[in-house]
Amino acid sequence: MAATLALAGCVLTQTPRSPYFGFRLDSAGNLIVAYPLCPSREVYGAQVQVEAPAGSGESFTTVWHATRPASEEARSGVFVVGNKDSFLNEHKPLRGGLPDGFHVWVTELVEGKTDEGQADWVVPSRLKGTELKPGEYLTPEGDVVTRADINAQALCNDPRPGPGR
Repeated sequence: MAATLALAGCVLTQTPRSPYFGFRLDSAGNLIVAYPLCPSREVYGAQVQVEAPAGSGESFTTVWHATRPASEEARSGVFVVGNKDSFLNEHKPLRGGLPDGFHVWVTELVEGKTDEGQADWVVPSRLKGTELKPGEYLTPEGDVVTRADINAQALCNDPRPGPGR
């Protein structure tokens, strides 16, 4: 089953693909997401989405949805999927484990209003057995990056209007 995880974000630099998120598994096997974020923005919420069953009339189904970060770390773009310590409100709790391929969607808070962010694809089985130093993450392509690398994609002073800017 395919899944989608989306995150809301700020204006990001031009790359051959959408700006990447960073992912890692903690010692308990929980998925940690590092989301690219401008300093003037905060994470407001996140969702995990999988491909919807054929004939449902939908493209994706949400399997986890949470809002209102519970910590400064989550507000600043690093959170654990399905963990109640990352968000205060779970609108759709995660039932069972995460699928092996899904989108993470993030919603941002900008000047007191929610704003669309970005999404990225993750396959948790590709993270298993990967040895990362503290503060390192893997991109969906398998590159090792730091939190600074992830945030460096954001064009935080881009004067163009539009979502995420």
